[in-house]
Amino acid sequence: MDEKHDKIEFILSHLREPERLMDEEFVDWLLEEKNKQLFEEVILNREAFLRKEHGWQIVTSEEWEKFWRKVQEKNKTLQKNQRAIRQHRIGRRAWMSVAACAGVLLSVAGGLMLRQHFAKQETVEVVEEVYKGKRGAILTTASGKVYDLTQTQIHLQTPQGTQVVNDSLNMLAYQINNTASPKNQQAQSQPIIKPAYNTVQTPAGADYCVTLTDGTRIWLNCESTLRFPEQFEEGKPREVHLEGEGFFQVEHAEGWAFVVHTKGMKVQVTGTRFNVKSYPTEDIVHTTLVKGSVWAYADNTKVLLKPSEQFRLDRTTGETSVLKVDTDLYTGWINGMFVFRNQRMEDVMNDLVRWYKVTVFYTNPEAKEIRISANLNKYENIDDLLEIINESGKVLAVRKANTITIQTR
Repeated sequence: MDEKHDKIEFILSHLREPERLMDEEFVDWLLEEKNKQLFEEVILNREAFLRKEHGWQIVTSEEWEKFWRKVQEKNKTLQKNQRAIRQHRIGRRAWMSVAACAGVLLSVAGGLMLRQHFAKQETVEVVEEVYKGKRGAILTTASGKVYDLTQTQIHLQTPQGTQVVNDSLNMLAYQINNTASPKNQQAQSQPIIKPAYNTVQTPAGADYCVTLTDGTRIWLNCESTLRFPEQFEEGKPREVHLEGEGFFQVEHAEGWAFVVHTKGMKVQVTGTRFNVKSYPTEDIVHTTLVKGSVWAYADNTKVLLKPSEQFRLDRTTGETSVLKVDTDLYTGWINGMFVFRNQRMEDVMNDLVRWYKVTVFYTNPEAKEIRISANLNKYENIDDLLEIINESGKVLAVRKANTITIQTR
């Protein structure tokens, strides 16, 4: 468990026993700014959960006034000492007073946000960030030029005569220009000694589709990178490099292999449809075959897959396996859907975390093991998806800013 989760559990252990909020050790811990900020974040999520679960109406401003009156009462009783000591004690006792009040309020209402103490709070209009998916990517050409394909329409021609365009549907296409100038035609007829490579990268919350010069179409999921030549060389394998997730619809070309390279695994085909998932943050890399056949390689392992089979590699142990799977679970994303069938809540949320770039913490370990089934539109706002998850009746998922709290019902 990482440091943040340890701190969250430390806070929750005190919220479960409100009287412990007055512990001197806990008050000292809260004096550190980072700890106080995390404490307030947890309180915000806890309050949102209780409001939704029990319908409690809490006027936070009134509760804060109660806090402040008690702080002032305590401060009047302090002895007058040297200024530095007095300031230290005021700060310390003020926090203890706040904690004491919080103990009473938390035991009654189950959770309130502690406001910044001593400083006058200014009212600031906050623009809520929209957590919603889209089509988008960044193109980096062989010359080093960078294009935001989400906002910019491009129409380029490479020295080899390849036309590079993106359309109104946010799809990028590479096409060999048959009407290129004589100079370019001559360049095309000569062997390419050093292929010129382009790179397409998709950010969080976005996907994109690229069509290569051989007609192969590749859908890239979020936070993925595809490196490929501007034009394939005849007589040599059609090779691309993937980090992340991509769905490949490879144009059949007898004797002209198409090869996908990922960290630890290679997939070779001549024409078929398959999905490859290979994120650097995940130990498991796999390829799932939808149609045709593919060869999957990992170290000394070579496997010929049939439709609905998945080749899996554990990069930490080097172990490989072949499973029979429901391909919709691994390819639904190209149709704009998250498809889950009796899957662990933690696995479900891992997909949402990557797509929406949010943080998730669970109030107890059991919440991670809850299993749900759902079809979720990944282009919808995340709150709509959380509402569907909540309708399962098994968990309660509440979002505050970029943090989602999940608790078992």
